[in-house]
Amino acid sequence: MNVLIAPDKFKGSLTSFEACSAIASGIKTIDPAAGTFEFPMADGGDGFAAVMKYYMHTSTVACPTEDPLGRPLAVSLELKGDTAIIELASASGLVLLQEKERDPLKTSTYGTGRMIQAAIDAGAREIILGLGGSATNDAGTGILAALGFQFHDKDGRPVKACGGNLRHIHAITAPALLPEIKFTIACDVQNVLYGPEGAAHVYAPQKGATPEDVTLLDNGLEHFAKLLKKNVADIPGAGAAGGIAAGLMGFFDVRLEKGVQLVIDSSGIMDKLPHADLVITGEGKIDRQTEYGKVVSEIAFAAALHHIPVIAFCGISETGDGTPLHLNAIRTIAPQGMPPEESMARAKGLLEAAAAAYFKSSYKDGRITP
Repeated sequence: MNVLIAPDKFKGSLTSFEACSAIASGIKTIDPAAGTFEFPMADGGDGFAAVMKYYMHTSTVACPTEDPLGRPLAVSLELKGDTAIIELASASGLVLLQEKERDPLKTSTYGTGRMIQAAIDAGAREIILGLGGSATNDAGTGILAALGFQFHDKDGRPVKACGGNLRHIHAITAPALLPEIKFTIACDVQNVLYGPEGAAHVYAPQKGATPEDVTLLDNGLEHFAKLLKKNVADIPGAGAAGGIAAGLMGFFDVRLEKGVQLVIDSSGIMDKLPHADLVITGEGKIDRQTEYGKVVSEIAFAAALHHIPVIAFCGISETGDGTPLHLNAIRTIAPQGMPPEESMARAKGLLEAAAAAYFKSSYKDGRITP
């Protein structure tokens, strides 16, 4: 029996590495001889750089920078040859701010820009940038400012790069020597830059924006887009992370990719998949968003192409039986009625027990019956 284990993180409780280990341990308690093949997964959000480091064997480079509000911060980036891997959330993430500090009118991606500049100084010519978890809505102007771009208002005065100032920018001055880099952006959403399905309306409220703020930010994004030399506003994904892709597309060679696809391509999992008898995936919460380029849906679809049964473990399920996701079964790991705080604190043990219970009930005569 060969079991391929490929979960995402259980956000707030388990990394994808820990989730792999717990599932494998649960299976081994029932069948010590089972072959378990662990492939920790990620999309473009939290944990992306760590998972890519695992598969690409990168070197970690320390990088002093600043958080979304300009406070000093020590982070790191990954480097292999002339390719750098940077996780936006490490310098410009919502997790860096207390709830009362969240304000996409004030936050900036300048800290991520400093990381990119540090990667360039270290020899990088390609930046793989994971966009998940941002606290910003500045159309990437913070990144551009850190790379030497300048912004001015209608009177020629300098404008600080942040979401609330987009509407005040009337001129963009590029550095005399533009960095010779290209970007591969791990982007797991398809939102355009502005409008009802744009960055501000869809994501800014969770970053602290009031309805009035959303209107200002959306107007700012539309205004800024008109200053760019390229028409990028309607490109699916241009609105990810507050419009970062759009801002970078205006001046650099940018390619948008699903974050999970970058991980899958780096992992070698597709070579092992045809030889698996069962695939196990999972994440903290399975809901409607899971269908749109998330780890669970991508792994399940790949398994379905090979007619291999696939199940998913999760902390919370807000979907049905898993049929739309190509899943044979969905199993929540916490007993009914357990408080969320307790289930998150006990996630590793609960996941191990759930894997063991599933395997015990479904493994008969050398076969899995989902």
